[in-house]
Amino acid sequence: MSGAIAFGPEIFSDLETAESREWLVTNGIGGYASGTLAGGMSRRYHGLLMAALQPPVGRTQLVARIDEIVRCNGAEFALATQHWASGAIEPRGFQYIKEFRLEGAMPVWTYGVGDARLEKRVWMEQGANTTYLQYTVVQGNGSLEMELKTLVNYRDFNGATHAGDWRMNI
Repeated sequence: MSGAIAFGPEIFSDLETAESREWLVTNGIGGYASGTLAGGMSRRYHGLLMAALQPPVGRTQLVARIDEIVRCNGAEFALATQHWASGAIEPRGFQYIKEFRLEGAMPVWTYGVGDARLEKRVWMEQGANTTYLQYTVVQGNGSLEMELKTLVNYRDFNGATHAGDWRMNI
């Protein structure tokens, strides 16, 4: 397809290269979701729901990330990519990404988990502080089981959260 944005395994075999490319979706009122193609959140401005609580300003991180674990035919695949202060990278979900592409402005990842292929799409509802994730099994004979862990937050998008001083306002 002419003009299409797509990356294959050559990008995801090198974490630094995969993290040097980013995705972004917006809701038209100042909110957004963004991250790296590798699935990590390498900047304080990354997150799955950076809501504009007083549109178009008041940007607040409400959902930092969702860590996905997929179980397929007795094997477990952690799809997240996380950097730790020690320098460790665990889990290393970028290794399962077979393709990243844009469908219009919507980011789509294809993961290889065992003999299955799983697609993940991210988009935002226009005019609302709502982020959607959709997972679709596009190849495979067995059943898949998913475990999703949501990391929530409540901080100004310019700020940072530190252990010990975090208080959630609801």
